[in-house]
Amino acid sequence: MRRALAERARGWPRPTPRGLGAAVAGLAAAVVGYLLSSMPLVFAGVALIAVVVAALVSVGITMPELVIARRFSPDRAVAGWSVVETLSVSSPSSTGHVALRVRESVPWRSMHADEAMVAEIEPGRVVRLTFEHDDLPRGRHRVGPARIDVIESFGLARRHVEIVGRGELVVFPEIVGTGGGRESGALGEGARQRRDHSLAGGQDDPITREYRRGDPMRRVHWRATARQGELMVRQEEQHALPSVRVVLPVAKENWRDWHPALGSGDPVSDGFEWAVSLTASLALEYGMAGSQTRVVTLEGSSVGVHDPSTTPLFLERLADIALDDPVDDRSPDAAPREPVIAIVSSLTPGDLVRLGHARGPGVGGVAIVVHLDGDPLTPDDTDRDAPRHVAATLRQTGWRVVETDSAGDREAVLHAPGVLGG
Repeated sequence: MRRALAERARGWPRPTPRGLGAAVAGLAAAVVGYLLSSMPLVFAGVALIAVVVAALVSVGITMPELVIARRFSPDRAVAGWSVVETLSVSSPSSTGHVALRVRESVPWRSMHADEAMVAEIEPGRVVRLTFEHDDLPRGRHRVGPARIDVIESFGLARRHVEIVGRGELVVFPEIVGTGGGRESGALGEGARQRRDHSLAGGQDDPITREYRRGDPMRRVHWRATARQGELMVRQEEQHALPSVRVVLPVAKENWRDWHPALGSGDPVSDGFEWAVSLTASLALEYGMAGSQTRVVTLEGSSVGVHDPSTTPLFLERLADIALDDPVDDRSPDAAPREPVIAIVSSLTPGDLVRLGHARGPGVGGVAIVVHLDGDPLTPDDTDRDAPRHVAATLRQTGWRVVETDSAGDREAVLHAPGVLGG
């Protein structure tokens, strides 16, 4: 549950459509009464206008305190899917009924007025409103402020209030699978034996750490537990896991379909989003086969590391990564025979040199080249950094190349020869 927030930014009182109609009717009655010399009609018209003015004054000086709390279900969403937000609204200081029209503010689109929810709060009660957010973009989003129209009891006047606090919604990249659970071809026989020995609780290298939620009980090291007075588990498998390296460029120049996002102006790219989704899918596939996946930039900085025990943290890291993000965590050099998979689109000659350094000795590497114009068979242009030329250059330098496009089937790419070690 997101914490309740009571700070608010207030607007000026305004008439509702009903109040505006009443004011116009009162003015018309007063004018007609004056022309007909009918004082009762003039009085009725002036009284109707006075009621509307009184309602505006009332809603301007007796604004109730509003408190909200947010909950998202699920609390971690997936790009392209939907999430249900429950907004709880209460008015602890109110002594009467409070009528509201509530809209939420989300950073990826504008919520229209006709999507507002209408509610009436009773003293001491909490009203829960639900909003369904569809087609979610990947990222860490700040949802809010809540935009609320407080309506006077006769429905003649309203006042706009913004509850300035925000709730956080983390949207993971979409993951596709191949029905995994099999051994990856990236697992050599020696590495597989070391991994199986570790998971079985071998005693040869009893390096331990404190127990963390989710650790299997078979990894508990009882002698170290007795010495430390708290549960300790073996962590030697962290040193035995075979590793895979995925290269993901994060500079906007490497994704030529980038454009400023609405509202924030930050660079976004459909091709980059496709690549992040494929990166997450690769890491989880290799993780199910017992491998560790290290995601690095073209410059060799570490974006994130995934092993079978760190999936939520890894996906949260991928949720945060954005084009032109500064990534300063230097990654270790590629190990000999460590598989390398590069997911690229546009690369300059300097980028191609840096990509070559991502391969360790004796590694050919697999390059997934993403075309951004929808058809990988259609030449995009004659620029040297165009995906068509990038693919040709990588083939000449010993990479196994898989060409696709930013609307392509990611599962089919996972099944392509060499991508999952096959």
